[in-house]
Amino acid sequence: MELNHMRTHRVAVVLVTLLALFALAAAPGCKSRQVTRVDPEDILDLDYRFSDDDARMTADTMIRDVLGRPWLDNWLVSNGKAPIVIVGTVRNDTSDYIDTKLFTKQIEVELVNSPRIRVVAARDERGEIRDERLSGQDWNRPETVKRIAYELGADLMLLGRVGENVQVSRDRRRRVQYYQVNLELIDIESNEKLWIGEQQIEKRVRDRG
Repeated sequence: MELNHMRTHRVAVVLVTLLALFALAAAPGCKSRQVTRVDPEDILDLDYRFSDDDARMTADTMIRDVLGRPWLDNWLVSNGKAPIVIVGTVRNDTSDYIDTKLFTKQIEVELVNSPRIRVVAARDERGEIRDERLSGQDWNRPETVKRIAYELGADLMLLGRVGENVQVSRDRRRRVQYYQVNLELIDIESNEKLWIGEQQIEKRVRDRG
């Protein structure tokens, strides 16, 4: 009799626990999550800050500008070869978090895809490549060993900055967020600036309610 009572008690406990779990799942406070896949080319503004879309569009616009300017034809005529470019630092002078490495990588993508420019690895990438090259001196098959001190030297460096200007209304319900991206292409040997580009982004925000 006592054994049957214990079994009945355990069944009751299990049922109560299951009912409690179902009740929690059905409660208004429990939210379900929906994930939607979107086209990476679609522009999605979640707020007024500098976004990945801004970085991608700015890189595309500015690199099309630098490749279309007279300096490139002049370089090809004077040197008889495509310039070798290294992408340097793009400084973030805003109050926002901006993934400047993502921005510089977008710039590299646009440059590499041009047949008129050659691009070498950035400073933070070269260390890993050199380590691999040194390791290969001891471990790679002789016919596949890569030479030391045989890197391509860059002719030009691309540097830049992202700045901002913010205007907020007195009632703080309206905001104008203004970004300015500047890029400069500089001759490494002579320090001559061959090209300066500027891209402006303005976002207007109005709080409702």
